[in-house]
Amino acid sequence: MTVLGHLLYPYKVELSTEADRSDLIICRDHVSDSSEPLVRVPTRSDWQVGHHEPTSLGNRIVDLPFDLVSVCSKIFEKVMRPRVAFVYRLCTRLPIQYNVVPSSIRSYLLKIRKVDSNLPRHVATETCRKILVEAVNLLGFHLERKRPPSLIITHDIETEKGLRRALSLKSVEDELKLQSTWFLPSDEYPISRYIARELADGSRIGSHDIKHAGRLISIKRHDQLAQRMRDSRLKLEEIFEKEVKCFRSPLLQFSDRIMAAAAEAGYHFDFSVPCWEPVHPPTMAGFGVESVQAFEVDNVVEFPLTLFQDHQMLSVLGMNTREAVRLWVEQARTIRSLDGDTVLCVHPDYSFSRDLLRYRELLTSLLEVQSGNPVN
Repeated sequence: MTVLGHLLYPYKVELSTEADRSDLIICRDHVSDSSEPLVRVPTRSDWQVGHHEPTSLGNRIVDLPFDLVSVCSKIFEKVMRPRVAFVYRLCTRLPIQYNVVPSSIRSYLLKIRKVDSNLPRHVATETCRKILVEAVNLLGFHLERKRPPSLIITHDIETEKGLRRALSLKSVEDELKLQSTWFLPSDEYPISRYIARELADGSRIGSHDIKHAGRLISIKRHDQLAQRMRDSRLKLEEIFEKEVKCFRSPLLQFSDRIMAAAAEAGYHFDFSVPCWEPVHPPTMAGFGVESVQAFEVDNVVEFPLTLFQDHQMLSVLGMNTREAVRLWVEQARTIRSLDGDTVLCVHPDYSFSRDLLRYRELLTSLLEVQSGNPVN
C-alpha cells in the first residue's frame, strides 16, 4: 500500500484496503473472481527485459508486465535506509566541521568514485508509474493530476559568502517573475537583517539544518533529531519574520528517521532526496529515488531534486557554467516528457552568482521547456 501510495500520489485518488469500498482493485495475480475491475501484479520482477505494456485480458482484468511494486519497494528501501559510506562516517565524526576540509579535497574524494551521470537511465520509478497509469486507463479510469508539473527553483546557502551573493541571483529571478526557495542553516553564520528582509520578499524560506554539517543522518535519537530541526525552523522564522515550512538537509542526507523528525518538527515539505545524484556524499555512490514526482512520507510532501545540483555539475563532473546549462536543459526535457517537476538547486556560493548572464540563460531555457516551447 505504501509504494502504491507513492506511485499514485500525483493523482486524485483515494487508497483503501477494503475491496468492497473500491472502484478498482490492484492485487496479486491469483485473484480472478472480483466483481470490481482488476489490475493484477505478477510475481516476476524481470522488468529489464521483455515488453513493458500492460495487457488487457477482457472481463475487466488487466495484467501488469512485471512486479513493479517489488521493484519500487527496493528503490524506496535503499533511499529510506541508505547504506552510509565508511569514509563519510569517518569524516563527519571528526571533532571538526567537515567543511573545514578544503572543497577541492572533498570534490576529489567524490570524483574518484565511478560516476553515472545518465539521468534517463535512472527513472525506474517513473517507468513503473507510467505502466500502472496505463493499466488503470485500460480499465476506463482516467486519472486526474492534483496539480500541473512545476518548475521549482531552490538555493542552498552554505556560507556567509553565499549569503552576500544571494541577492544577485534573486535579482535575475525577480526580473523573470520567478519565486524561489532559499534554504539556510540557522546557526552557521550571522544572517543580516537587511539581506533577510530582501531575500524573504516574494520568496520562500526553508531550513538547511542548524549547521551545514554532515552529521544529521547519524543522529539516532528521534527526540534529539526532531528538536534540532525544530530549533532551526523557529530561529529562521524569527529572523525572516515569516513561516518556514520547507526543509532540505545538508549534503542531501535522507532517511526514514529524518523524515519522521521533519514531520514532528513542523515541516510540511522536504527537498532532500535526489531523483538521481551521480555521487551522493553520504553513500559515496550513485543514489536516488528515481522519481520526478512528489510523494508523501509521514505527512510531509517530498519534492525530489530532479536536476543534478550545481555542485555535481561543476565540481564532480568538472563542467563550466555553459556546459552545465546545456546538460540541465537536456535533463529538463526528459523530466518534462515524464510530466515531472523540474526542481533546480543552485548555490550562490558557487559560479553562477558570478555569471548572471548564464544564470538568466538557464532560467529562460527552463521556462521554455516547461511551457513546451522548443529551446535551441
